[in-house]
Amino acid sequence: MNPMMVAIRVGAGDKIWPLASSGKERENFALRIEHVLVIIVGLILVALLSCFLIFSSVISGLGNGRNQGFRSGAPTAFAVADIPPQFLPVFLRAQEKYGVSWAVLAAICRVETEFGKNVAVSEAGAIGLMQFMPATFEQYKQDGDSDGVYDPHNPRDAIYSAANMLKAGGFSTDPRGAIFNYNHARWYVNKIMDFAAQYSSMAIPVGNGLWPLPAQHIRIESGYGTRRHPIRQRYHFHDGIDIPAPVGTPVMAVQDGRVDWNREKGEYGLCVVLDHGGCRSLYAHLSGITVKSGEAVKAGQVIGFVGSTGLSTGPHLHFSVYVNGQPSNPEEWLAASSGNS
Repeated sequence: MNPMMVAIRVGAGDKIWPLASSGKERENFALRIEHVLVIIVGLILVALLSCFLIFSSVISGLGNGRNQGFRSGAPTAFAVADIPPQFLPVFLRAQEKYGVSWAVLAAICRVETEFGKNVAVSEAGAIGLMQFMPATFEQYKQDGDSDGVYDPHNPRDAIYSAANMLKAGGFSTDPRGAIFNYNHARWYVNKIMDFAAQYSSMAIPVGNGLWPLPAQHIRIESGYGTRRHPIRQRYHFHDGIDIPAPVGTPVMAVQDGRVDWNREKGEYGLCVVLDHGGCRSLYAHLSGITVKSGEAVKAGQVIGFVGSTGLSTGPHLHFSVYVNGQPSNPEEWLAASSGNS
């Protein structure tokens, strides 16, 4: 057999490839094509995975996985339905007074006694609405209703005492550790945190932040939450707030902190991320930056200037705040009210 030959020029040289002239040769040729296609698909998947990992690293850089103290936002519909109405205001006031998540306090009450449905003395000897050991209650007791009596069965006394114990246990820096000290079991901590997440889907940093722009720039153009993207024209989650201001308007640190990022950050453009210990704040689309990575900054210090870098439709500041790596609504944390209220 004398098969036909075809010449294919590759680079500067010529290679001779025989046309398949038998069933076996055609089968081998098909296998080679299949292998090439598999390799191409594999390379495409690797490229896509690399892009995903790069994007994930950008987002995860806002929260670095640390477990920090938090307050909780508005009650969910589940919380309103599950928590007795006479207890919910007490949990909320305890958060204001002690800086401890009201949702965590409610979760403890739910797990320990089902909001007072089961207040029998436990096998270990724990007592009252929040199931304190007598010696522990004596150590952290609070007179929540100011009647001169410290009563573990009184909702205000019991809830305030639990909040006091969590605060003393380091909730502001290690909430899971503080909950573990309440009941020494990992499953218990996970259960409390799961209930807390159902009661309030939002964690708010401890303390308050300053408004990041001069007082005349308080209008929010695009708020926190799901929105239609102004460029991509599809709905997605907006992890912060957009505050319009002229290019060059100074941007201030909302709290004391340390510079964790001071350069380009994907769609955020020129960007600064500050680590405040209890949370991280992000300032995006800047036209310039005045701080260096690792530098300590004070609340109110100018860290950059408003711009329109990255994926942006015009000059504005995109401001985000993250707690334990999760986004939080900045409006519920910033001390100054926005012009939208």
